[in-house]
Amino acid sequence: MMKKMKIIVGSSLIFLAACTSNETANNDVDSLTDSSDLNRVEMTSNNYDGFQLMVSSCFSCHSPNPTIENPVAPTLAEMKMVYSDHYENQADFEQAIITFLENPTAENALISSAIEEYGLMPQMSMGQEKSAAIAKYLFQNGVETENWYPQQFQAEQRRVKLMTEDLSDIDRGFEYAMGTKSILGKNLKGKLKAEGPLGALSFCNLKAYHFTDSMSQVYDASIRRVSDQPRNQENTASAMELEIIQAFKKQLAEGEEIKPETREFLEGYVHGYYPIVTNAMCMKCHGDVNQMEEGVHAKILALYPEDKATGYAPNQLRGIWVVAMKKRDQE
Repeated sequence: MMKKMKIIVGSSLIFLAACTSNETANNDVDSLTDSSDLNRVEMTSNNYDGFQLMVSSCFSCHSPNPTIENPVAPTLAEMKMVYSDHYENQADFEQAIITFLENPTAENALISSAIEEYGLMPQMSMGQEKSAAIAKYLFQNGVETENWYPQQFQAEQRRVKLMTEDLSDIDRGFEYAMGTKSILGKNLKGKLKAEGPLGALSFCNLKAYHFTDSMSQVYDASIRRVSDQPRNQENTASAMELEIIQAFKKQLAEGEEIKPETREFLEGYVHGYYPIVTNAMCMKCHGDVNQMEEGVHAKILALYPEDKATGYAPNQLRGIWVVAMKKRDQE
């Protein structure tokens, strides 16, 4: 059983990655807003703090500052305003955000123009309860108002800083993995937007390890990505990690929510394991080689002659995050 995060406010995160701009696409909006067709999430979000989840998973792309220059995704305020315009009812508002967070596809996105401008967000694999906490926080807090960022945002930062001591090891590892993923995702999305998949490949080859190592130092933990089908052979999963990958794949294939886990090795240390799931954005460099843009597969093989990381479809397990950290009572 994982110890849950203590919640103080409501909860929620920014409907992460690209699904909104200032222009609304009316296609399929009716189907999204018809509450009779929604597969509702009947669960409480009171075990997680939405703002705290946004800090680790969202703000690196979805800025809480509404006046930020050169954004890489819609700002928090933009998303709140667009969703509020379409969903006056809290249940419909929250369910629409949960649906996208759980499965960030063009079909589930509210605004197609944002996808065209920024691209789809990566699959975050948070789980429905965390997604529900994010959605609830967005609805209940005035993140779109003029005074929220200069006043309330600072107070929220101070509040969650005091809460981090209460995180369980498994939740702390999740925060570290998602914080690292957010930084990588922000820079990768920027490269894709500016230079396309070829530029993104060069970024991953030269910079991905740098960002991961830097975040390891920030969190005072070892943060790695491993896979049973690695692109870089240094990311090959160990026998024990392969067991976890297979267990995660089984959960995904059976339609279950993937459950992260922790294991203890050296005394005083714990390893956390968290899924990396593909979505449409990943297909540019990890999908069917016959569907990739011209020159992409050739560059993959030039950079990674032993590449095994193609042939994926959306919503498949690409690998796992491995976070090695001191146990909380050892710090």
